[in-house]
Amino acid sequence: MELLIDVGNTRVKYALLENKHLSKINHCSTFDFLKLLSSFDHISSILISSVSNQLFSKEIHTWADLQDIQIKDLKTEAESFGIKNSYENYATMGADRWLAVIGAQFLYPNENLLIVDAGTAITFDLVDKEKQHQGGWIIPGVDMMMQALFKNTDKVFAEQSTIDVLAFGKSTSDNVNLGCWSTATAAVHGAVAMTKDTDYSIERVVFTGGNGAELNRLGQFNATYVENLVFVGMQRFL
Repeated sequence: MELLIDVGNTRVKYALLENKHLSKINHCSTFDFLKLLSSFDHISSILISSVSNQLFSKEIHTWADLQDIQIKDLKTEAESFGIKNSYENYATMGADRWLAVIGAQFLYPNENLLIVDAGTAITFDLVDKEKQHQGGWIIPGVDMMMQALFKNTDKVFAEQSTIDVLAFGKSTSDNVNLGCWSTATAAVHGAVAMTKDTDYSIERVVFTGGNGAELNRLGQFNATYVENLVFVGMQRFL
């Protein structure tokens, strides 16, 4: 059985892979995850992706070494499984982004894809049917947009709320919520439109991340939402 770990700054997502069957994705703090380690039985190997929390990763390595469990750090590469990275300095691309690209290309190998990971930030990555990564964008996530407004303005106050449909708001709180979600959906529409007359015109949008399903719904994209996309990419390294 393999343990797959995707590490953020303070949170961890993890899943178990047994007989090629991926468990549900679990979420917890890095602190709570360290307390869980002793409960993992029959682990043969660990795959870990960590964008920035190197101290946590070091603790996982130490534990794995003591248990004589093989552990592998997954990093962004210039080329993986025939997929060519567009970054000149590919090491500066977050490993979670690259794993999402690898996962999406595995699921939809013969399509031009736009992968949108909607979390703290919203990342955009294009990969064409020839396995060439065509670049991407990074913009603030919806929550980050809102917090930036609250922090940098004196008279903008709002509570985050569920939105039924995008429209124009009639209160400051509605203006903030609707405006931030509209900005995010407009960026996705813009990315699709930008490729319209190119050789890699987008044929499928693949959403992932905590706000991915909601972004798909509000933007009415009729796209694909894959919650475990990063883990699908991880599995390819096994």
